[in-house]
Amino acid sequence: MALVSHLLPVLVMLGFLLSSYAYYVERGFAKAKELGEVYRAYCDFSAFSCTRIFSSEYGSLTQFIGLPHVSNAVLGMLFYLLELIVCRSPTLLFVVSTAGFVASLGMLFILIFILHDLCIVCCFTYVVNLFTCLGAWWWRRQTMTPAEGEKKMRKKQ
Repeated sequence: MALVSHLLPVLVMLGFLLSSYAYYVERGFAKAKELGEVYRAYCDFSAFSCTRIFSSEYGSLTQFIGLPHVSNAVLGMLFYLLELIVCRSPTLLFVVSTAGFVASLGMLFILIFILHDLCIVCCFTYVVNLFTCLGAWWWRRQTMTPAEGEKKMRKKQ
């Protein structure tokens, strides 16, 4: 139990680093575009291009719901900071990480079925979100008192 509670912040920080790198790639691409230069990030290899994904119209999902253009990478960094803040509470972390995992599924759908592309940084982020959600669920389950478990069982019946 203690191991999971110590590993979850590490996973969350990894997610923050991945989102930070995505933002770095976005900024590098924007700067190169202004200068009329070609930009190639380390995550661009073979047929996969994270630069193409981050610079697409889906690089900011807030614009589709009537909000100002905010980079998904910036939202990701804010999300992981929120997860880091709630990382001491298994229940709060489970709720927040579940929302993140559901959002990851939506973005994976966009990546595969709309953009017809793959992004290694995005996929690693989705894996981090999956393992954070599973770890938070397991940690929450382990910290429930027997009385809480019995209450839940009675409610189901």
